[in-house]
Amino acid sequence: MLCTVALKTLTLPLSLSKGEATFQGPARVCAVTHALKEMEPVVLALASNEPYFPGLYCTVASALSHLNSARKADVRVLDGGLSETSKEILSRLVRRFGRSVRLEFVSVDESIFRDATIGPAESHMTYCRTLLPCLLDVPRLIYLDSDLLVFRDLSEIFDFELSPGKILAAVPDSETLTLGDDSRALASAMNVPPDWRYFNAGVMLLNLGELRRQNFTEQALEFFKKWKGRYRFWDQSAFNFLLHERIDELPEYWNRASWCFDEQDDNSLGCVLHYTTSAPWLCGTQGPAQVLFERFAADAGSPVNRQIAAFKKSRRQQFFRNLLAPFRALAFPVMSFFYKIAGQKENAAGYQKAARYWLCYILNAPGRRRLHHRRAREIQGMKFKFAAFKSAT
Repeated sequence: MLCTVALKTLTLPLSLSKGEATFQGPARVCAVTHALKEMEPVVLALASNEPYFPGLYCTVASALSHLNSARKADVRVLDGGLSETSKEILSRLVRRFGRSVRLEFVSVDESIFRDATIGPAESHMTYCRTLLPCLLDVPRLIYLDSDLLVFRDLSEIFDFELSPGKILAAVPDSETLTLGDDSRALASAMNVPPDWRYFNAGVMLLNLGELRRQNFTEQALEFFKKWKGRYRFWDQSAFNFLLHERIDELPEYWNRASWCFDEQDDNSLGCVLHYTTSAPWLCGTQGPAQVLFERFAADAGSPVNRQIAAFKKSRRQQFFRNLLAPFRALAFPVMSFFYKIAGQKENAAGYQKAARYWLCYILNAPGRRRLHHRRAREIQGMKFKFAAFKSAT
């Protein structure tokens, strides 16, 4: 075993109010298999430390709220330093759902990843999901990042039948489109095609049995050590480079980036919303997705504290970002021109692309503000299914 795991299991008898709606899942599930799988509890795995607890809380609250009322849930939290108070708050939240749910906190020591590139928030916590095959003795599970709002029934993913030869299912990344976009040099060194599709690891269906047989955890640890400084996206890089031929594709609505939600014309949910650009309880990005998170968190009983230093700093950064936008729109074409003269075509193209972005950002600002204000008003009037549970914290 690669790490010593301290287990603390809380078995909580729960039952959730009946879901408002169900959605048609992937087509490749035969009737008999589907009937058998419906008898299994839906296993959800998440990972969090104390700074990410507000996100964990809202992810669990939204996931359980939209889970099929006929299904049991088995929630496993990889604990990277949660306080006893936070554990009790999450346990109280779970108890408020009138459904049978097993909640388990699994202690992990992130120092095992000391040879890996430091991750978000100066932590190695994100790497812990590569330990799932050796930590949890279940055949399959859904892994969820702790910065999500879930507005779909996750049992549909859990029942998804992976294609032959596939070991996990995920949604293509909305920004990093190929392995080469992560690291072209690494793709070349590992002899994998740089134009291969790249997937976001924030929502994954994992076949743990097959991952164990493939010694994935050991391979990932070697990957982090051998290629330190050459991969961009921490453990997500390992999933993509090591398993690039063995990933099934899920529809986009199972992992929709928050910036994509901001670009919608309306507030249609029906998705798993992923806050990929910032943690909305720490340093929110202005837009409908931020308003939605704060509205949801307040209803769930864990309101965002806008008075913390990180949040105030984020607001100042947003102000200066908007202030500097015209200067960037003017300066970047000039930089592109000089790089072109110098024969540095790649840098020239990069600055030209950035210049187009900032020009569009400025030109679209008035319409974007009007749309966002309208959507924000609509979001403030939304009612979520667990509104009666406001006293969970």
